[in-house]
Amino acid sequence: MTDTPTVLECDLLVIGGGMAGLSAAGWAAERGARVVVVERAADIGGSAFLSGGVLWTATSPGRMRLYAGGDEALAAVILSTYPTAVEWMRKREIAISPAMPVLHGRGYQIDIIAHLRGCASMVERAAGMIALETETVALVIDDEGVVAGADTAHRDGSVRILAPHTILATGGYQGSPEKRAERIHPNAREMRLRANPFSNGRGIELGQEAGGAIDTGNRGFYGHLVSDSREWGLERHFTGLSQYHSEYSLLLNEAGHRFCDETMGDHCNSYHTVMQHNARALCFWDARIHAEHATRPVVATAPPLDKMALAIESGGQGIVAQQLDDVARFADRHGFDGRQVKATIEDYNAKARTAWERLSPGRADHCQPIDEAPFYALIVYPAITFTFGGLRVNGAAQVLREDGAPVPGLLAAGSDAGSAFGIGYAGGLALAMTFGIVAAQTAGWR
Repeated sequence: MTDTPTVLECDLLVIGGGMAGLSAAGWAAERGARVVVVERAADIGGSAFLSGGVLWTATSPGRMRLYAGGDEALAAVILSTYPTAVEWMRKREIAISPAMPVLHGRGYQIDIIAHLRGCASMVERAAGMIALETETVALVIDDEGVVAGADTAHRDGSVRILAPHTILATGGYQGSPEKRAERIHPNAREMRLRANPFSNGRGIELGQEAGGAIDTGNRGFYGHLVSDSREWGLERHFTGLSQYHSEYSLLLNEAGHRFCDETMGDHCNSYHTVMQHNARALCFWDARIHAEHATRPVVATAPPLDKMALAIESGGQGIVAQQLDDVARFADRHGFDGRQVKATIEDYNAKARTAWERLSPGRADHCQPIDEAPFYALIVYPAITFTFGGLRVNGAAQVLREDGAPVPGLLAAGSDAGSAFGIGYAGGLALAMTFGIVAAQTAGWR
């Protein structure tokens, strides 16, 4: 004899309590929906609570196309919905900074905790609930093939939650070494994680089990190059040890060669570095870059940090040197071809002065000599925050089958919704919040 699970009915079921899921839930609850949010962790927030709370995106379709490199139709959803997201927070009196430049776009520092806690409060005020430490076992699919909710498990018992629409928003698969190795690159198995550990791809699996397709060709992810650490995993290191200035620097693999256009951004450099032998690189910069970029914050609201000093203090492997010969000797000691490292740097500087068009790989921006002593060299590794290759969705956030038809009743947002970004990146919080709002609207809560 089997136990019959408790049955709970609601207007909208959201699986995942991070930026995408809670934005969807709060939007719908504010408009009268009874929402149930199911979250594996002991608290809401996901990786959003670990972020800097900067809501930003590209400033035009052209810049989105150049720097994000994903599905243009899905990227257009972010651009068109972003003003709605910002205005919604202003109406709710969430603290928002003045507009500021961020990477290749513009955005705002927001009170991310107030936004997400506020969304949770709206859910509860509308007779909904947030179910923490609860696993989603399987989606419920009715006789007509419509996703009608989910079976969930908690230490206090099992609950079947029924709803006309279900949104998957569990945050991608970055927490699974096996899936990283399978879908990104074998080297990605050992990547450092700069995010919460709960996003292991279960939402994507649930979508596949219901008939949804995934974009297997998208190996992209958002992350940053980081220095080594004696205590990796402490949240303060996620930002403190990220070498954002790599886009102004040179990156050299163990053979001593450049392997990418560094100026496309540190997040893109992380992707290219994971493909290199031993998934590491030597990041090289000079006194000018150190003063202008390696000791200044990426966004105006962040505190300044000396990235080299903090890296070495935390256990990173690097050198500050007056001569390139010293950099070459350091490279040799750590398994890089020091002679070729020096030759590559000298070749770059010569071409940057007179023949930049002959650089290979080329540089789209920041093509200046890197020749002002002292010189800085730091061994860096890719660290992952979230993945780009999730379930196939359309512009209404509906999960699609292989034939392009929507899976009835099933929506996806955030990293569970794949391919708005390709190799590049244009704002993770913006991706999550805009698709969360769109998913809630598609579910009928406009």
